Amino acid sequence: MYGISQGGYWVARALAFEHRFAAAITDPVVVDVSASWTSQLPKSMNKLLDEGQGEKFDKEMSFGMKFSPETERTWQFRARPYGTTGFAETIGAVRGYNMADVADKITTPLLITSPEGEQFWPGQSEQLASLTAGVSTIVRFTAVEGANVHCQPLARALTAQRIFDWLDDRIEESQEG
Repeated sequence: MYGISQGGYWVARALAFEHRFAAAITDPVVVDVSASWTSQLPKSMNKLLDEGQGEKFDKEMSFGMKFSPETERTWQFRARPYGTTGFAETIGAVRGYNMADVADKITTPLLITSPEGEQFWPGQSEQLASLTAGVSTIVRFTAVEGANVHCQPLARALTAQRIFDWLDDRIEESQEG
């Protein structure tokens, strides 16, 4: 099984409950989906959310969106799958997508990519690797290789090579055992 970008969340989440896969890859992994939303907010806005001040949060967000129609379009596009109506309600829904509490149930061999400069979920590949140390392998990608940032967009051939090399090793191990 293979998941890219936020698909890395769904793969890892599925592995916590479904153990029939021979191997899986997350490129990269996402432990907490909301991090890509809340890390972009000022601390004062996150504080409003944490204090349950949804109406004030929505008012401030509505005001801020007037200054950036592009940001508003991006928000609307990203929020659509959650079926929510307000900004605070959307963040509340997104915060529900966190798999840290079930990661220890993963028993499937798991390859986790970790690109240097990951801008949406930094550090989460390492977080899941530490939560699944017995079954996971982390593979790093660097700027020197031209394989940095989210999903290594300029190094897909290198990514494929490392994924298939890892899969070859898993298949070889399963045939020997």
